[in-house]
Amino acid sequence: MTRPRLDRTRRAVEAAASREGFALDPDQSALLDRLARLGDELSGTRRRPPVRGLYVWGPAGRGKSWLAGAFLAAVATELPAGAATRVHVYDLFRALHAAIHAQRVSALAGPRSAVGQGGPTRGWRTRASAPVAEPTPPGPPEESPEPRPGAVDAAIDDLLRGTTLLYLDELHLHDTGDATLLTRLLRRAFEAGVVVLATSNDEPGTLLPNPLWHHVAEPGIALLRAHLDVVELAGPTDYRALGGRGRGGFAGGAWLSPGTTAQLAARGLVAPAPGSTATISTRTRTFAVTAAREAGGRSELWVTFDDLATRPTSTLEYLDWATRFARWVVTDVPLLTDTDRESQQRFIAVVDVLADADVELVVTSPHRLAAFRGALPDRPDAFRMTSRLLLLAE
Repeated sequence: MTRPRLDRTRRAVEAAASREGFALDPDQSALLDRLARLGDELSGTRRRPPVRGLYVWGPAGRGKSWLAGAFLAAVATELPAGAATRVHVYDLFRALHAAIHAQRVSALAGPRSAVGQGGPTRGWRTRASAPVAEPTPPGPPEESPEPRPGAVDAAIDDLLRGTTLLYLDELHLHDTGDATLLTRLLRRAFEAGVVVLATSNDEPGTLLPNPLWHHVAEPGIALLRAHLDVVELAGPTDYRALGGRGRGGFAGGAWLSPGTTAQLAARGLVAPAPGSTATISTRTRTFAVTAAREAGGRSELWVTFDDLATRPTSTLEYLDWATRFARWVVTDVPLLTDTDRESQQRFIAVVDVLADADVELVVTSPHRLAAFRGALPDRPDAFRMTSRLLLLAE
């Protein structure tokens, strides 16, 4: 190990924490030590493969994603441009489905350079750059014909090309198709020498927890255990419960109950005229919303809970709209226990996408946030949603 490089990584991450007004707790500090060793192995001139990656899991709000992101920013300076790549789980599967579709409609000709050798990576959306233009994706996996195996591996190789360190943020599995794609991605990545860093609320063995389908995820779980060290970050404090560290982006949002005109005005918001509507399009689909406008130099999306969650919207729409609107105002949010299971899961996904994209969320609801959080349905990842909502002012 190279002590100066280890110290440089640690100082960079600790300085990032200091800029945001906090210091690492002992559990986070111990994880940083392990991350710094990973960075040293990746950046060393005498790198001897294979370098083992890291799978960090634990309860929501303990700082897993923040630490991994700060580490990635620090270590990226030691690697070729674009070789350290972060992708959130929703973006991962969106990019893979789009790339597989592209392979199906237009076979790529000519030799491909080896993956994992540095250079820009195509296909991932990151916070630092605008989304990459994509072809029209296929419909939901269960409604689409199974793409030929060659197309899947070719699409994965294209998305991995140029990547040395791949950071999979908030890895979770609840769909068998996603589990199969993850296995294929991991296999191709490890064959190419790509090192994987993952954060998750789930221990690897609990991915795709449905006992009827868990066996589909087992090959991918075996790959994770074979190539990554599993580390738990389970400190006693959910730091989101202490309030947002910053007052911008997602943490600059609010939960307003009951959402009066005065409450909105206090945040510089003016509700659209009663009965007003607008339409927004995502690829070939069009959706009615309350308003889609510019206000105070910011793009705003106003949409009722019913229009957002009770209609068949999907993460494809949420990811698209998150790049187009800097502030979302979701009105008339009920207790999730008073809605159907599909609506529950859609709202959970909205919070996930907006938090990851750092887009401001303002909620109006007849219920206080404590009441909303206390009436949780038995839905995957609801616990993570409630932790994130603690960042909103009330």
